[in-house]
Amino acid sequence: MRVRGGSWRQLGWILVVASLATGATAHAQNFGSPPYSVPLDSPAVPLTPPDGAWGEVIMANSKWIVIQNHQGQQFPIRGDSIKRFLIRWPTTTTNLTSNSVVEAIGTDLGSNTVQTEHIDVFEGSARSLVTPDARSFMPGGQVVTAVNPLFNRVLVGWDIPEQASMYGWAFPVLPENNGIPARLHIVGNVVGLNPLRLGIPGNNIATVVPLTDPGTFTMSQVTLGAPHFAQKGDQAFLMGARPNQETLVMDQLVLYKKTPFVRFGQ
Repeated sequence: MRVRGGSWRQLGWILVVASLATGATAHAQNFGSPPYSVPLDSPAVPLTPPDGAWGEVIMANSKWIVIQNHQGQQFPIRGDSIKRFLIRWPTTTTNLTSNSVVEAIGTDLGSNTVQTEHIDVFEGSARSLVTPDARSFMPGGQVVTAVNPLFNRVLVGWDIPEQASMYGWAFPVLPENNGIPARLHIVGNVVGLNPLRLGIPGNNIATVVPLTDPGTFTMSQVTLGAPHFAQKGDQAFLMGARPNQETLVMDQLVLYKKTPFVRFGQ
């Protein structure tokens, strides 16, 4: 397969170098001498997310996808060289049924209520991509500790070291929030629509609410992907590119569709 506008090997090496650059451990900022320095036993700030690249599908068939970046370079990707191929389709709450599984991550409002601006929906065989869950955790992926269940701290003069070890890009603070609010991860089947309620482990129910009242969510139906789903004009996000003699080998490729899954092919 011939491509124009540059070498796909060049993009592959760029992404490999970028991923290596993010491999260094990033520790919490140190503010100088005590009592304003971060304690030695403070946990390190989580690593930055892996770098990726955006592109647009310009050709696809049953085996290949060709992606073009913003510079006009084109890169062939063989379908069997993608370790995880996902597709995000736009959807709405009107398409939800009792068999739909929803994943939501947002602010923990208490009483199994999560506030978020986006939810993901899984139908049919795609439900195997997630596991029913109800877990409170800290921004950045830290699980809430038993010693300090909410881990919410008021910024006062006697708490500077602890605050310094938590605040930053890894633990962002939402506007008008005092301290760092706990986050809630919910995965469950739909049991109600107004408001959106999900059945969660322990024979319990969780409620998902939007950021504003009244308000709506953005929603994506997530499915497993294959090259024949790709169409010219689809947006794609690629992660972990490694070149070989024929193709880019991808750790993950996510297609963003403009039409709902139920209308695909119509």
